Amino acid sequence: MKVQSVAVSVGVGMGIALLGGCGHGDNLSPPAPAPVSHGAGFIKSFQVISSAPAFGGATPAGAAGPYQVITAVVHGELDPNDPLNAGIVNIKNAPVGSDGYVAYSTDVVILRPQSASTAKRVLFYDVVNRGSKIGAASFVGGGALDTGAAPSSSFPSLLRNGYTILWSGWQGDIPVTGNSTTAGAGLLGANFPVATNKDGSPMTGLSREEFIPDYAGGAPTTIPLTYPPANLSDKSSVTFTARQSWLTAYGSIPGGFETYTAPSQPVTTWSYVSTPNNVYEGNYSVTFTPPATVPGPNGTQVPPDAGTIYSFVYQAAAPTVDGIGFAALRDLVSFLRYENADAQGAANPLNDLKSAGCVASTCSTSTNFDIAVGEGISQSGRFIKDFLYQGFNADKNGKIVFDGLFPIISAARRTWTNAAFAQPGRWSKQHEDHFMPGFQFPFTYATMTDPVSGTTDGILQRCTASNTCPKIMQLDGSFEWWGGAASLVVTDGRGNDIQLPANVRYYLVAGTQHGGGSGVTTGNFTVPTAGSQCQLPGSPVEETPVERALIPELVAWVGKGTPPPASQYPTVAAGTLVAPTQTTVGFPSLTNVMVPSGSAATPTSLQLTFNGEYNQLFVTDYSNAVPVVNTAQAYTILVPKVDANGNETSGVLVPDVSAPLATYTGWNYRGAGHAIGDGCISNGAAIPFAVNAAAQAGGTDSRATLDSLYGGSRAKYQAAVAAAANALVTQGYLVQDDATNVFIANASGVSATLLPQP
Repeated sequence: MKVQSVAVSVGVGMGIALLGGCGHGDNLSPPAPAPVSHGAGFIKSFQVISSAPAFGGATPAGAAGPYQVITAVVHGELDPNDPLNAGIVNIKNAPVGSDGYVAYSTDVVILRPQSASTAKRVLFYDVVNRGSKIGAASFVGGGALDTGAAPSSSFPSLLRNGYTILWSGWQGDIPVTGNSTTAGAGLLGANFPVATNKDGSPMTGLSREEFIPDYAGGAPTTIPLTYPPANLSDKSSVTFTARQSWLTAYGSIPGGFETYTAPSQPVTTWSYVSTPNNVYEGNYSVTFTPPATVPGPNGTQVPPDAGTIYSFVYQAAAPTVDGIGFAALRDLVSFLRYENADAQGAANPLNDLKSAGCVASTCSTSTNFDIAVGEGISQSGRFIKDFLYQGFNADKNGKIVFDGLFPIISAARRTWTNAAFAQPGRWSKQHEDHFMPGFQFPFTYATMTDPVSGTTDGILQRCTASNTCPKIMQLDGSFEWWGGAASLVVTDGRGNDIQLPANVRYYLVAGTQHGGGSGVTTGNFTVPTAGSQCQLPGSPVEETPVERALIPELVAWVGKGTPPPASQYPTVAAGTLVAPTQTTVGFPSLTNVMVPSGSAATPTSLQLTFNGEYNQLFVTDYSNAVPVVNTAQAYTILVPKVDANGNETSGVLVPDVSAPLATYTGWNYRGAGHAIGDGCISNGAAIPFAVNAAAQAGGTDSRATLDSLYGGSRAKYQAAVAAAANALVTQGYLVQDDATNVFIANASGVSATLLPQP
């Protein structure tokens, strides 16, 4: 949530006084300004805070030498009148300095080889997710970057390749700290200015908050506000509602349309409250008393519960110019790549990489690296895709910023970043954040005319015009198809296949929830007890090993034109991409099945009604805080078809799926007490197979049993996993380390309760 430097009047009709030029206080002041003029933007000061051996001086296993970790704060400036910055919302309403430029600052962390002699000329940029370096665990390994353990020999770290890894802050509601070296803490933030009126007062406008108790956490009747209220006494602009679902026919199958006008109940008892000023909360929140009842399933009235959706629309103040985050990234990577010093004369910390090892077909000694790859996971993947779409992959000199991009689990979404009163952390799902911006056409890469809205656009449209389009790999899991309309990446919105551009590869990792799981080990899945948020166990299917394998493939594709592994995703033409109904998907009937739960040998009854809930999408007007949904302009959303056991048949089938112990889905349903029946956040599901026919008897389960698949033999199961893993290595979708140390190793721990024979 925003941390705002504003004072709010409590008198009716009184305004707001701006206390500072930026949305956050900045205790890390830049050096004295120097007269400069550098086009669209420039790095005024690359302020190194610390530089020390990484991992306590230990060399990562497999790396050619030790690494260094540099913590810095970058102070940059942007010309609000330059055409390259014209798309930044409210940039011309930001305060400017005496040079006419808009100032900002961001946290930066660089993990680089200590010596250029052990480095390669590749920069890998991992977009932080809500300030966190979540890609460090997936692609770097080890512990805290400064004093933690170095990546081990069993982990295929990118550091083995000699890459330089870069992180920086970009989200304006997370403040700069200058201390972001640890792997699990130390958020990377950004200080961006507040948009003001001509008289210097902060701008105001309608803003909307959504609050779901079991999704937000914290107090169940307190809504932290992203932006301060424009006036604490005037409640005339507030609309406050509560509902169980966005579905017009909630509780039935199908459930009707998802629309903002779905049945709701007003919330009438509430008040503004001042709260502590920290990273996670703004200065203000709303406390409320829930209504006695809200519209429930099938036209009933029910008490609000932990899954109730509260929507609060109010007159807010002091929007941060969050679109600066895109320009800040553009100028940082361009500076590190192409410039020798900042505007104060301080040397670029990567200058010595001019002599590092070349991995491209041709290398230029005038630049510090030849290949820049940008990767982001979830929110970060949406950000990097939006960065490209909004035209920021061309720097002020027309040079390319990123040669390769790898948006991971972004689905068909982008972000709600470059907007007045933006909330970059929001992302649309079937139940949560459903009507938050960032989920509008264009959804795919090639420029096309949307058959639903009639608009012509494409993610590559601007980079095509500037000749700065990168090579792109996008990877999604099964959840992204059910919860993020990923079919719109490869179809036209009317259910027809489209061809991806030659510079794009697309991969589905089957059977995964958002971000994948921790892997199938024992195969014991515990059926949730009454009162649980989700009705089914989460999907444990791993996704990250596929991502690790594809990054070097992307570098080789960019650097030497080596063809990467072929795209893997379902299509209409192949019959593997279908409408989200039980009949078309082919999902088996599981209305009453007996499955193993936990380590118990006695089967547990599981009753599941497949309702086909997915994240519906219509043409929606977000020009004001209240979405206007045109249900007559619906996008056709398709999902992967499954086999008789309920597992997907297309995409990259990791061994968890090709040698299954359960049905693995990209969807799960909310349980009783949590808006029952709607989608359960971003969870997938694992529905265990019965051990044998005797255990399966008495229910409706038509799926295979573990006995019929593997003859009850752990060795047979382990052999199937090994064969599947090694085949993926041959195809380029896994590296051998992960085949051996993840999938094959996990299979060795399968439960003897499930497969009793050796």
